[in-house]
Amino acid sequence: MSLEIGVMRLSWAGYSISEMPEVFFSAKPADRLAREEAKHRQKVERGEDQASMPADLEVLLEERYKDYAVYYLRPDLEEQPFILASRQQQPASMIKLFVMAKAMEEVKAGNLSLDDNISLKKEDVVGGAGKLTIYDLDKPITVRKLITLMIQASDNTATNTLITKLGMGEINAYLESSGYNDTKLNHKMMLQKVETLEKKGKRTKKVITTLPSNISSVQDVGTLLTRIYKHECVGAQEDEFMIEVLKGQEDKMCFNAALPDWQIAHKTGEYSGTFHDGGIFYGPEGNFILVIFCEKYAGRQIAIEDMQEMAWYFASRLSHMTNN
Repeated sequence: MSLEIGVMRLSWAGYSISEMPEVFFSAKPADRLAREEAKHRQKVERGEDQASMPADLEVLLEERYKDYAVYYLRPDLEEQPFILASRQQQPASMIKLFVMAKAMEEVKAGNLSLDDNISLKKEDVVGGAGKLTIYDLDKPITVRKLITLMIQASDNTATNTLITKLGMGEINAYLESSGYNDTKLNHKMMLQKVETLEKKGKRTKKVITTLPSNISSVQDVGTLLTRIYKHECVGAQEDEFMIEVLKGQEDKMCFNAALPDWQIAHKTGEYSGTFHDGGIFYGPEGNFILVIFCEKYAGRQIAIEDMQEMAWYFASRLSHMTNN
């Protein structure tokens, strides 16, 4: 982009001459310019096509229509999202998005640094998804790496370590104060069952208590991703860090396979009949945010194919709106 064209575009976006150098010399001037132009673009309350989306999805999904909850927003073009069947559900690893946001809030407040080292504790080391193991005990790992592993590799041990550092009560207080009313962290990853010893007379028996499930909704996850996209979650620098971490997601079997030409900053979640994916989509026609929860799927591959169909559909709705 030439200097002359850049000045014209910034002028249209409402910048004064004195403000323009900051944009030109930012780390990512093209991305920054696109975002700033989007801020000044005229938005509508809702895209007119939102009214037809439930019927379209029912045709697309047939009898499986009721298996899905959806959040969809074209944040540069409309104010209000399309939401289908949002309700409290088991979020699986999608809960890790909120742990990341709380950690970044602590970073912004100066209570934590991305370069701080934390040693793994034995009680936080679990199986399931991830790369950290019992062999990593007592090794110092930075907060930056823990967040990256938690999101990109969905590492359960990294997640538990961050929950211990941040405090479960503090995380839930953050969720409440931030308006994520459907979301609550009730247990660490892979640690829903708690063993205690109960003494009765001369006998001692082991008692296993199952904790309530973690809960969230497509509306809460979509709201979080929308705030991150708009740099209204924690702060511009912290939100940009979260976007870059999300772009490095290693699980690409769903949305990425459906839209290979798009850059997607996202997080997946999967657990016992549950498959979720949600993220920020950056594409040639513009950007959108899409979160899909499938709590009781007819089959894992069926759920993935359904969600890929929906990703194609919602990408096409972005093109439809920008061309009208």
